[in-house]
Amino acid sequence: MSKPLEGVKVVDLTYYVAGPGTARILADWGADVIKVEPPAGEPGRTTSLTLGMPATDEINPYFGVYNTNKRDIALNLKTDEGKEILDKMLAQANVFVTSFRPGALKRLGLDYETMHAKHPHIVWASINGFGDYGPDKDNAGFDTVAYWAKSGAMLDLVEANTSPINPTLAYGDSVTACSLSGGIAAGLYKQLKTGEGCQVLVSLYAQGLWNLSSVIASAQFGDTYPKSRLTPNTPMVNSYKTSDGKWTFTSVFDDRLYPVYLEKVVGRPDLAADERYNNPVAAKERAAEMVKIFEAEFAKITQEELINRLKAADIAYEKINHAADAVTDPQALANKYIVEYTHRGGQKTMTTVPPVKFDTIDVDFRYDYPLVGEHTVEILKELGYSDEQIKNWSESGVCKAR
Repeated sequence: MSKPLEGVKVVDLTYYVAGPGTARILADWGADVIKVEPPAGEPGRTTSLTLGMPATDEINPYFGVYNTNKRDIALNLKTDEGKEILDKMLAQANVFVTSFRPGALKRLGLDYETMHAKHPHIVWASINGFGDYGPDKDNAGFDTVAYWAKSGAMLDLVEANTSPINPTLAYGDSVTACSLSGGIAAGLYKQLKTGEGCQVLVSLYAQGLWNLSSVIASAQFGDTYPKSRLTPNTPMVNSYKTSDGKWTFTSVFDDRLYPVYLEKVVGRPDLAADERYNNPVAAKERAAEMVKIFEAEFAKITQEELINRLKAADIAYEKINHAADAVTDPQALANKYIVEYTHRGGQKTMTTVPPVKFDTIDVDFRYDYPLVGEHTVEILKELGYSDEQIKNWSESGVCKAR
C-alpha cells in the first residue's frame, strides 16, 4: 500500500540516534531518505560495542534500529566538491535533517539562514542537545546529559532516597525523534500549501521538560519529587508485590473507582464504605497507611489472583516487565511492534520499529541499514554525474563508492 510520505526526499545529515531515528521514522512513512556521512562512517556505527553487541558490516543491531530503510552516500564535506554534491542534493530535496551543532552548520554553510536564502523550499529540521539559544546552545548534548540530567528526570523519576537513574542509552533520543518527525510532517504541509519551507527546532532538553510537564506543574504547588512508592500521590497508582514475589502496577484516576478498588481488588469493603479512605483527597492524605494495608493484603495472594481481581473490576493494570521480555510478548508480536530482522550476514534478531502505522501493521524493510557509501554511485548518477567524475572523486577522497 502507498505510504503518506512517498515522493518526499530527505537529506539526513545526522549522527548517533536522535537525528538518525527521526530520519528512520520518515523513511518508514515512505520518504526516500539519503543518509550522508563521512567516508570513514559516522561515529554511531560503533555504539553497539558499548552495549555488548557486534558492530560489523554483517550485523550491527543498534545502528540498524535507527538507519534501516535508508540509502547512504559517503561524502567528504571538507572538500569543495563534497559541498557541491550536497548542495545539488538539497536543491532536489524536500527536507534537510541535521543534528550538527549551530557552529558546525554555520561553517559548512548549512545553517538555516544560509540555506533558506538559497533553497527556500526546504523544510530545515534540527535536533540538538539544549536548543538554539541561551548559554548552553553550543554544548555537546547526548540524551544522557540534556534529556535526563538537565531536565530533572535523572533525579526526580527514581525511588526517593536512592541514587540518580543510570539511564538506558537512546531513551530520550527516541522520544525526541518522534517529536521532530511530527514537526517535519507539519513543515511539509506548509511546503505543500505555499511552496516554502520552514525551520523546525527540537532539542533533547525541550523533550525532557515536556515529558516532565506534570512534575513541573505540580512542583510549583508544593508537590515534592522524587517520590517513594511507600508514599505515592495515591496508593491506587503504585506497584505491589504478591505472594509469589512478582510485581504488578495498578492505576486508578477516576474517583468513582476508588471504592471499587478497595472492595473488589484489595478485599476491604470496610474501607470502601469509609470516607477516610474511599476518595482521592483522603487517599493522598493516608497514602503511607494505605500502602501498608494493600501490601499486607496482596502478600496473601498470587499475581494471577490479583490480576483476576483487577480484570473483574475493570481496573487498569500491568505486570511489571523487563524490556527483554518484549521480544516474546504476545501483544508486541501481534501488533508487530517488534519483528524479526535478518541481518546482512544472515543472523536473525528481534528488532523494534517506529510506533506509528498507516493503514496496515505490516512492516516493510525496503533497504537494509546501509554500509558506508553503499549507494554513493547510485545517488551520484541520479544527480547527473558521470562514471568518470565518480571514479575521480572516489580516488581523490571526495566520496567513498562501493
